[in-house]
Amino acid sequence: MQVQFYGVIPTWTTLEQAIERSKSEILRDVVEGTVPTTCASYSELHDYVDANGYGGAFEHDFNNEETDFWNAMQDAVDAWLKAGAAAAHADSEVVA
Repeated sequence: MQVQFYGVIPTWTTLEQAIERSKSEILRDVVEGTVPTTCASYSELHDYVDANGYGGAFEHDFNNEETDFWNAMQDAVDAWLKAGAAAAHADSEVVA
């Protein structure tokens, strides 16, 4: 899925990289049992983890000008989860 985004992008990643990293981290949490396979939205992830950290968001100082970037990443991952990704990939190999 190609995501269009216009705004301030962190210098250490791209939107596509952050999306793919988030998916991998979520799938790892599913395999480890932290997040259930029934998790169907980004909002629901917060019942199990601090989902705001997915994609590497907590590894660098927060910049308010990047808020739209992180919202776009979460929106893309939310659509992926709503399509049933957690359940469909629960047994997949997860990239660390």
